[in-house]
Order: sequence, then structure tokens, then C-alpha cells
Amino acid sequence: MSDRQQKVSRSGDRFKAFMIKVLVFFAAVILLVTATLDFVVLELSGRAMQITVSKLIAANSRQIQLNINSYLERTETISTLLFSDESYYLYDETDPALSDYDKIKKEEVINARIVDIGLMENYSDFVIVYSDDHKVGWVSNGIQDLFPEGGVYDTFASYITNSRKKDGWCFGVNGSTDRIYYIKRLNPNAILVSSIYTRELSSVFVYPEQLEDMTIRLVGQEDRILFSSEHSEIGEKLPENIAKDIGRTDSEYIINSNICSNGWRVICSIPTESILRENHRLRVIILLISLGMAALILLVGLLLITRMSRPVDGMVSSLQEKADIDRLSGVMNKGAFEEMTAERLSRNIENRTCVFVMLDVDNFKQINDKLGHAYGDQVIIRVGQLLRRLHDQQAFIGRMGGDEFAVYTECVDVDPKEVIHAVESQLSAVLEAFQEEFKTERESCDISLSAGAYVVTGSGLSFEAMYKAADAALYTSKNKGKSRFTITEGGVS
Repeated sequence: MSDRQQKVSRSGDRFKAFMIKVLVFFAAVILLVTATLDFVVLELSGRAMQITVSKLIAANSRQIQLNINSYLERTETISTLLFSDESYYLYDETDPALSDYDKIKKEEVINARIVDIGLMENYSDFVIVYSDDHKVGWVSNGIQDLFPEGGVYDTFASYITNSRKKDGWCFGVNGSTDRIYYIKRLNPNAILVSSIYTRELSSVFVYPEQLEDMTIRLVGQEDRILFSSEHSEIGEKLPENIAKDIGRTDSEYIINSNICSNGWRVICSIPTESILRENHRLRVIILLISLGMAALILLVGLLLITRMSRPVDGMVSSLQEKADIDRLSGVMNKGAFEEMTAERLSRNIENRTCVFVMLDVDNFKQINDKLGHAYGDQVIIRVGQLLRRLHDQQAFIGRMGGDEFAVYTECVDVDPKEVIHAVESQLSAVLEAFQEEFKTERESCDISLSAGAYVVTGSGLSFEAMYKAADAALYTSKNKGKSRFTITEGGVS
């Protein structure tokens, strides 16, 4: 063996000896710190996990708040459609100057308008109530049963608490907890009363699978629970141990609360004990290992660290993805779509043409009424698949709520006329594909697809402006007979 080989061999031996000493040293150190590991590492890990879970709950609560605000806003917006013609909202059935014939004719017109508007959502009631309790529109047996001796107008009028908008929301009317009501004043002697079943709110609630012990509540006036993942709580008062611990950090619960646009609160809570359950199990394992397997303690420690980090990393990654993707349709949810589109619009890009498209399934309520809500969910899934199939990966596709979808795309250095021509071709293809995909449903429920697109070239664009313009184009399509698209143009300097 040459001197060089001997030196290499000695160096290798010294390195091996050094590594053995290091391993022995670390094994000894780990054996010493094992006794304190239970009280240090796991405690710190538990605190970090609580902080992480608290952030996840806050994000989940915020998403639900946004979903509910969107749901409430849509309901309020739909009610304003009755103000499109003064013959709808100025009519006063109690006016003695009107003949019975005039009343019948006017109410036929109003009732036809209510039917058109009411099809936009799964309303249980959509009715105009006059000061003498006369009603025009959809009236469920629920209202009739709640007011066998009258008093509908006076009761619901008392819930109009917003003096500026002359409207209000209520729950638990005469002890009933199966419906939530929205009331809007039309004139001094008439109010609009619309209601949805409480169970419909389940469509806007997000339930993270990793936080299975979390309870989600929607709380109204006087801490009354409007909706809860614990269905037996609906209609009850918010538990005192939750109400008193909101905002506290030393509670036995991790609690997050967000206020909706109408004053209702989204409250998410999870027992701290359930968060630390895994830590308690690991504590027992560590204590048992520390008594026997000294030679393998380092490897066990590394495995434990890996096991402890993997669930948290996986939880954050999975929940982030679910926070962005609508779990039913498979496209972006409204919050993620708005955030990503707004970020793209904020970029200063020259010669850019932006396209914002709104799509809505016409007569979707017929699917739920005739074929059931489960079938309606399948229709939403298929619409999401169809849109993803017909658009490239550069397009942002989002579900804005219910049966309403949005698509955002942009082109750079392309003639705006060519962009509009491309949008026309694309929308024609989407509507044609929809008719083919839902041929059976069109025959049984008369569903179709309407679209509205807003095409604009320039800078300084905002999500809100493009959303409103595309939404207006969508409703133009619906007002012209549905199953068509409308394209409007705009320019920003």
C-alpha cells in the first residue's frame, strides 16, 4: 500500500471514528434531553400547532363570511329588480280608488314579474305583503301556518331595521327555525318578504376535513344560532362557554368570529384538547422509547420529527388548496377567483385586452325542484368540467355562487376586434357544448346557458368594474330570452 493510500485510509478511519464519536455524543445528548423533550419540544410544538390551526380556522371563517356576504348580497340584489318598474313597487292594494278589475290586472303583472325573479334562487317564499295582509306572489304553507290569525305585514315590517336601505333580515319568526327571511319595503303600505330554507346555507359553509372536531355556527340577533354544523343547535342560544371565550387566548377552545354584512356572525370553534391529542399520544411513545432503545434514539427522534412535521405541512397544503378551489365544481371559488383576477388586472401591461365573462344556468331551479338537489349538484360539477375542458390553462375560471360562473382571460398585442371575434367564437362553442351536454336536462327542465362578456383595452382596470359590466351583459342576455350571449366593450385611458 502506498503512502497516499495509507493516508487516505487513515483519514477514512479518523473520519469514521469522528462520526462514531459524534453519533455516540448525540445519542448521549438525546438520552439526556429525552426527559425534557416532553416538556419542551412537545409543548412548543403544541403551541405552534395551536397557532397554525388558529390561522387555518381564521381563514376558513373568513371564507365562510365571504360566501355568506355573497349569498346575502345576491338575495338583496335580486329583490331590487322589483324596482325596475314603478308599477311593481308603487302599487298599493289598499288604495280605495282602485277597482277590483284594476287590482286583478295589476296583480297579474306583478305576479308574473315575481315568478321571473323568484326563479333566480331557491326561494321558499317570494311575496309582496300589503298592510291589510293581502299577498301577491309565492306564499308557502310555512307563512300561512305561522300566522293563522293574520298579522303577517305588521310582524315582518317590524324586522326592517336598516333605515337607509329600508330592509332587514330575520330568523326564528314566531318560533320557526326552518327559514331565514329577507324583508324589503316597497312603499308605505307594501313590503317584499322572501325566504330560504335554513338548510340551504350548507352550500356556503366550508368544512375542512383535517379539523373534524371544529364546529361552525352562524349566529344572528340575541346570539341565536341560525345554522350550525351541529344541526341540533339550530334555533338555540350560542353556548355560554363559547360566547364568553370569544377573543380570549387562554380558553379551552380556539375560537374565531367574523361579522357578516348584515350583522350576523360566523363563529368557528374547536376544543384545544382535540388539537393536542396527537401530542399526548407522542408523549407516551417518547417516554417508552427513552427507557429502552438508546442505540436507536437518534433515528427515532428524526422519525418523530418527520412524523410531527408531515401532518402539519400536509394540513396547511391541503387546506390552502381547498380554500382556493370550489369543492363542488372543481374551479376556483369566488374569493380565489377575485383575488387572482384582481392581481392580474393590477399589472401594468401595454396593449393588453382583457375579457371578463359571466355565465349563468337558466332555469336551474327546475333541476332542484324536479330532479332533486343531489342531481343539481351533479349539474354544477358537469358545468365546471365543461368550462375547464373548453378553456386553456391561461384562463381563470371561478364559481361565483349557486349556478353562476365567471371566466377571465387577456391578450397582449392583439387587435381588439380579433379578440372580440375570438370571444364570440368561444362563447358560441360553450353554449353549443352546453346544449349537447345537457340535452336530457333541457328536455325535462328547460335549462340553458346565458352569458355576458365585457371586453376592454387599457390600464387602470378594476375587478369590481369588470365584474359589474360583465354581470350587466349577462342580465341583458337573460332579458332577451336566455340561451344567448351579449358582449359589451369598454376603454380605459
